[in-house]
Amino acid sequence: MEAKAIQQDDILFFLNVAVIGGALIGLAFVSLTFFLVDLLKRYDKTALPVFRHQERNEQTRRSHKLIPPDSMTDLELLDGDPLVVFIAFSVSVTWNCFLLPLTIGLTAGWGGARLSFLAIELFLFLVFLTFSVLVRQVKIRELKPYLTREELLWPYFTGIAFVLFAGTTGVVTIAAMRDAYPALGHLALWNRWAITDEHAAVFMLKAVCILSLLLGTYTTNKDMFIFFKTVAAERMRQRWVETFVRDTYPDLKQRVENAINNIPIAEREADSLVRRWNHGHPDVISTHDALKKAGPKFVRELWIELINRRSGAASWMLDIPSIANWAADLEDMLIPRVPTVSSEKR
Repeated sequence: MEAKAIQQDDILFFLNVAVIGGALIGLAFVSLTFFLVDLLKRYDKTALPVFRHQERNEQTRRSHKLIPPDSMTDLELLDGDPLVVFIAFSVSVTWNCFLLPLTIGLTAGWGGARLSFLAIELFLFLVFLTFSVLVRQVKIRELKPYLTREELLWPYFTGIAFVLFAGTTGVVTIAAMRDAYPALGHLALWNRWAITDEHAAVFMLKAVCILSLLLGTYTTNKDMFIFFKTVAAERMRQRWVETFVRDTYPDLKQRVENAINNIPIAEREADSLVRRWNHGHPDVISTHDALKKAGPKFVRELWIELINRRSGAASWMLDIPSIANWAADLEDMLIPRVPTVSSEKR
């Protein structure tokens, strides 16, 4: 029994698509360079011992001397950073989108272009792409960048793309295996319109190759903007927290403590200002997975490093807007309690 193959007339199309896919992979490398250069600036000012994950053991990291983030391994540091993981899987989506037409095109032009080979390739790309897209979407939700109306529809677009990819895989698989398994014939709905298995498979392959090129190019463009919006906001937050720790926090601390001293001792525990002040510790959360798992105690330790102005403190691991909200709440609470503080300083 002769295996079904793509006709010679269609091979030229797939070879041209393969050339385009190969050229666009170069674009993906350019975007990766853009990502990495800017990402390195984030770690450039961070001072951590960063233990090697491959050498991880209790003697290397003594828990009574080192606590997160100082006790982090390179795996925990990088894999716990949602921006790093976003970049990795964004590039994975792009490469898979460009490699799919490249691989199909080369396979179509080689060895008779058997549909069975193409079905296996499509299935593998479907698995890799689905996993990469899902992780990418999760990390975008964790980063919480501003999304346009179009970007808010990504889950629906990816669902449609998944149906097309899965449908193509199914069509090519049925076309390739129908002779060996005649029972698959009732799934070949296209035969009702006198469309042969080979024509249906080739049509779907052409559609999925074009979609992959468009999707890969679109993802590269959009993810560069997602990265830009995330990094730009983060740098502004870092500038703000530097100013806050240096100028605003000491003054805020003094005014809050003066206001607390005016509260009767018996009433302090129940006072809203005292509870919100929390001994100078905001209810700050971490944006880093390793610190989230470590718990609030270690996030507080990082906050203490920050207000003590330790050089190299990993302030980018903290949720800066929550600190700003905490400070704003304290300022609002101080207005009716110490209305003359500002005038007295002038």
